[in-house]
Order: sequence, then C-alpha cells, then structure tokens
Amino acid sequence: MDPQALLILIAHHPPAEHIQRLQSCLTDLSAEISYALVINDHIAGEPVEDLLPQAAMAIVQSANPGYGRAFNELWKRWCQTYGIPPLVAVLNTDLSWEPGCFEALIDWLKQHPTITAATPQLRFPDGQQQFLCKRNPTVLALLSRRFIPKRVKPSFLHRYDRLYTMRDQDYDQVFASSYLSGCCLWMRGWAVQAVQGFDPRFFLYFEDADITRRLAEIGPTVNFPWCTVTHHWGRGSYRNWKLTLVNLHSAWLYFCKWGLKLW
Repeated sequence: MDPQALLILIAHHPPAEHIQRLQSCLTDLSAEISYALVINDHIAGEPVEDLLPQAAMAIVQSANPGYGRAFNELWKRWCQTYGIPPLVAVLNTDLSWEPGCFEALIDWLKQHPTITAATPQLRFPDGQQQFLCKRNPTVLALLSRRFIPKRVKPSFLHRYDRLYTMRDQDYDQVFASSYLSGCCLWMRGWAVQAVQGFDPRFFLYFEDADITRRLAEIGPTVNFPWCTVTHHWGRGSYRNWKLTLVNLHSAWLYFCKWGLKLW
C-alpha cells in the first residue's frame, strides 16, 4: 500500500449523523488517499463501527489514551507496516467536505515541498468562518477566551482576541501560523517523524499548538484557503467543567514546556 496521503481519524463516541456525513466524504476520496481509524473508549455497537470495513488500518480500544497518543500509536504501526507516507492528516470525526477538496490540498503541497503542515478553511455548518489559526498561546488569551463573557469583555480584550486568532490576516489567502487546529491538520510524513509525533503528555487540548510550533521550526506551517471543510464544532470545554479542567492542565503543561508568556 502506497498512498500519497493517509487520513488518521480519531473517534470518541461520535454520533450517527457525524458518521453518516463522514462516510459519504470518505467514499468519494480518490485512490491516492487512504484512511485509518482509532476508536477510543469503544463500546460495541457504536455508529463509528460503520467506518471499519473500508479502513486501511484500525485500532479499536476500550481505553482512552487521548488524541495525540492515539495518533502516535496508529502512526507507528502504519510506518512499521507500510513505510512513511508523503502526507498524513489527523482528523476529527465531526468534519465534512466537498469532493476534490483534499485532492486540491495534496496537489498544492506537492508544489510547495517546504511546507511542513497546513489546515484548510474551516467553517461552521451555516458557512461562517472559524478563526482557528492562532498565534502562540498566552495566559491572557486563555483567560480572555475561556472565562470572560463577550458581553462584559472590555474592548481591548476584544481586539486582543482578534489578533490572537489572526483576524488581522486574510483567511482567503495563504499565511503562516504557528498554531494550527488539530481538528484537520495536514502534515508531511517526514516532518512528523522528525518531531516524533504528538507530545504524549497532552491528553487533549494544546497538543495541536505544541506540534505545530515544533513543525514550524523546521518549515512553514500555513492556512490553506482553497479547500473548505465544515466543522461541526462541539466546543466541549466551554460547556463541560471536566473538560475545562483538562484544558487548564494542558495549558499548564504547554507553558511549562515553552515558557510562560503573559500576553
């Protein structure tokens, strides 16, 4: 098996409607793209099992080692079995896209061999832009976006949030970002090997900030505007206090690793 690109899907109890949309998109992929699947915290009979028959490789486990660890485990098995693919993308299961979208991204990456990572345009189901390219995390960004409601947020923090999410850039153009979203993150296979994959200390959250920052040290990491992906974003940590604690723990790990930047 020698695909040009490998999609690694990380699943954790996705609902049936997400799987139906995703399955339709995966069926329309060209032959140069294969997909593999990790099902974390598996319960028999889940809708995500419908993706297993066409998966080139799968890990189904009752444990939940986290997003990055799950990717690393499958990536290691794939490389040992088939070798390092030219491109690999890690995807949430809450995504959908039009036929030809990923093929266009692959063609562009072939023409720009120094790029180590890219994310497509990410939009809500109603078509609104998701501003998920960011500058490197800061304490102020975490506090402002996570804990200060918009209705009481002072204007300078609104401006700061816009800069943090790179709204000063044109999302319809290519631009560099050292913090790309892990929900649909495309990477060079050799670059993933060079940085040794995701840092396994991050269970969830900030693992994408960390790996993008490391990839950006060896080559550009960019927003790719000519491929649009619909992201049915749950924003779990904004609604679940347990996930909020996980987010804060990951932030602590990130700042311990990269240094505490206040703003």
